[in-house]
Amino acid sequence: MALMKLVSPHTLVYLSIFLCILVDLGYSEDISYTVAGESLEPIVVIESHNIYKRAVNDTTSDDVTTESASTNPVPNGTNAPTTEAPAPQTTASPVATTKAPSGGAITSEPPTPFTTTISDDHKYYHSQILPPEYVENHWVEQKDAIRHKTLSNNYRVAVSVQMNFNFRFYGHEINSVTIATGGFLYMSPFLHKWLTATQYIAPLMGNFDTTLGNTSEILYKDYNDMFIVEWSDIYLQDQNHTNPFVFQTQLYENGTIKFIYKKLPLPISEINKASHPVKIGLSDAYYIDSSVNGKNRRTIYEYHRVEVDTSLVREGTVIILHPKKTCNLLTDCEMCVTDELGFDCKWCGEVQRCSDGVDWNRQTWRDKGCTTKAGNSNCDLLNNKNRDFSLGIVIAVIVILLILIGSIGGWVFYAYRNPQSSSGMWLMEHRPSQMKQKMAKMKFWKKTTSTGEKYEIRSEAEA
Repeated sequence: MALMKLVSPHTLVYLSIFLCILVDLGYSEDISYTVAGESLEPIVVIESHNIYKRAVNDTTSDDVTTESASTNPVPNGTNAPTTEAPAPQTTASPVATTKAPSGGAITSEPPTPFTTTISDDHKYYHSQILPPEYVENHWVEQKDAIRHKTLSNNYRVAVSVQMNFNFRFYGHEINSVTIATGGFLYMSPFLHKWLTATQYIAPLMGNFDTTLGNTSEILYKDYNDMFIVEWSDIYLQDQNHTNPFVFQTQLYENGTIKFIYKKLPLPISEINKASHPVKIGLSDAYYIDSSVNGKNRRTIYEYHRVEVDTSLVREGTVIILHPKKTCNLLTDCEMCVTDELGFDCKWCGEVQRCSDGVDWNRQTWRDKGCTTKAGNSNCDLLNNKNRDFSLGIVIAVIVILLILIGSIGGWVFYAYRNPQSSSGMWLMEHRPSQMKQKMAKMKFWKKTTSTGEKYEIRSEAEA
């Protein structure tokens, strides 16, 4: 009661709101990474992403914003993107999870023992979680793998590495990955420093620091049809009192992804999220480029995320993610409109592509009018739309040429019938017989100069 007399109710309300904001800002999905040897795109505006908060870092370069495809909040003093995007598809395993009181970070119960395979269906992937007795069947010893020096002795650093095959990630073919010390791969060719936000493959994203252990190292090896990255004997920077972590991810040519956990000294739920996000799963996004107040702006829209239930992950667990066939893999109209993939696949004759409008080519799909022109019915009709457009251009060119030829012919006819007019006088002076006489009066001779032989032409007709 004494406190109530000293402080007004309004002040207490504002203080409570301020404290809630501080709690909510305690967890961020945006952690800055250094990508060694690469020129990074600057990010100066970072907006809301799902339920997490982002902070503005720089204000001197072109804009790149990161958003959830479901919501486009407009912070004070910023300009809202004009592009509307479909809602993100976020899927998780059926085992229950709980949210922190702030409504932000998702926490899980300690690992749940299980002895059978747990399967789950996601929109773009089908997942299997295998119990520890299968780990030896999937773990690959990296005896002659490459030990990357930069990755094996750094903190919050990433390095791009080429692969010898095309790997399909959400239906997009890529041949390079960016390996991060924080236990994940960044999959997009568009490099910036906020790698933890989206477009990742994360066997165990966390605040790992490879400078803490004498035997800490990050290994990788390309088997031409399989690419393996291993985080070996690594420690959490803010929880380095534990034994080291050892886990690897395997990428297969057909798009299959495996996470294998050989050593997990801590339950995933006990890994600190305050200074680095902790994730197991996948994420993808597309970009929309625009110009706002004379500045280039790139907005990143996350359209899908696979979140594996961390309560099912313990030492020895194997997670397999099988890709589903997507619209952007269908190369002709007949396949696009007849295949039943579970997506709203449509064919757009303007770009000769099959899509549901949600992939890396979203901007081209939108700018070419495919959001309204694309369809999934008659292919002849869909492709004829493109042919009709091309035929229209040809007809327009022919009409212009005919008008030009007709105009020239009409002028010649007028000049011929009216020799006293200026057109008629010009035509008589430049008729073929007169031009022939002028050419006959021209004289040619050689002239030697200091720079070599030149030819000069003089016409007596101009005398």
